[in-house]
Order: sequence, then structure tokens, then C-alpha cells
Amino acid sequence: MTGKLRIIVLAGIGIVGFGGAYFASSMFGTKKQPTTQPADKAKDQTGDLASLPMSAQSVTVAMTKKELTELIREVRLKISDCRKKTDELEKREKRVRIAEGVLKKQAEELEALRIQLVSPVTRIRETIAELGSTRVQIAKTEQSNMKRIATMCEKMDSTSSSQMITGMCKNNQEDDAVKILYYMSERSAGKLLSEITDKTLAAQLCGKLKKVQEKG
Repeated sequence: MTGKLRIIVLAGIGIVGFGGAYFASSMFGTKKQPTTQPADKAKDQTGDLASLPMSAQSVTVAMTKKELTELIREVRLKISDCRKKTDELEKREKRVRIAEGVLKKQAEELEALRIQLVSPVTRIRETIAELGSTRVQIAKTEQSNMKRIATMCEKMDSTSSSQMITGMCKNNQEDDAVKILYYMSERSAGKLLSEITDKTLAAQLCGKLKKVQEKG
């Protein structure tokens, strides 16, 4: 091969090598362009996640759309349940307040009624105590003696028996006189009382006869 031919061959090889390099460069450059944009996008997404708290990052990364939807549904159910319970508690508190108001009103009415009844009850107790103090009670041990004296008075004339009863009253034995009259027959006691000249004393004796009570 002559020197001129060698130079031509070498020049052709250089041209072919330059063209192949250019073609390869063009091909690789074209293929890298699509990969650059997703990488940049992934970098941007990573930057966005980095700005969130760690717990939010892990939930966002690990949770699928279905899990997120289920979680939202459960949260809404719990919120609804909490609202229902809150409404029930409010209604119960309202009923309790109403019941407290009714009880308070009834207590006030009972207290007012109690105050109104204090005076009548006090008067009744005083009357009972007064009746007890003025009641003429005949003990069982003296009943037989009083009956015997009453029989004796019935056998006496009404004038004499009335004088005897009047004398007993003057000697502070009015209760004993009433006891004797209690065991006398109505007819004999009536005659005796009609013979008493002191009509006030006779009226007192008649009043006490209504309060005689036997014991035992």
C-alpha cells in the first residue's frame, strides 16, 4: 500500500469513528432526558415529605388509599357515636335538672305545709295535755270504796247528800265528790245536784263528770 492510500484509509476510519461517537452521544443523550425529569420530580416529592412530621411521613408512606379511606370511615363513625352519646348525656342531664326542680318545689311546699301545721299541732297537743290534767281518773283500788259511798248517798235524802258533797268541795275534795256522783244513778245524782245552792259549783261538778275515767 502506498503512502497516499494509507492516508486515505486512516482518514476514512477517523471519519467513521467520529460519526459513531457522535451517534452514540446523541442516542445516550436522548435516553437520559426522560430519566432526568422523574428524578427531579422524585427529589421534589422527597423534599415535600421532608417538610412533614416524622409520624405523618410514615403514615403517608405506609398507608394505601384503601386503608386511608377505611380509617376516615372509622373516624367518622366514632365521631357520630360520640355525638350520639353527647346528645344522650345532655338529655339525661336535662331530665335530672327537671327532676331536681320538681323535688325542690315539692320540698318547699312540704316545708310551707309543715310551718302551717305547727300552730294547729301545738294547740292540739296543748289541748290533750290540758284534758289530761283536768281529767278525773278513778284508780282501780278506790273504785269499790267510791261505789260504796255512792250507794250510801243514794239512800240518804237529796238535801243531806247535797250538803255532804258541797262540804267535800269546800275541803278541796272536789274530785272525790265527782267520783261519788259518777257511781250514783242518774236520777239520784240529778236530785243531789239540784239541791246544791251554789249553782256555779253544781255546774263545775257536771262538767267534771264528763271527764271521769276509770283506770284498769
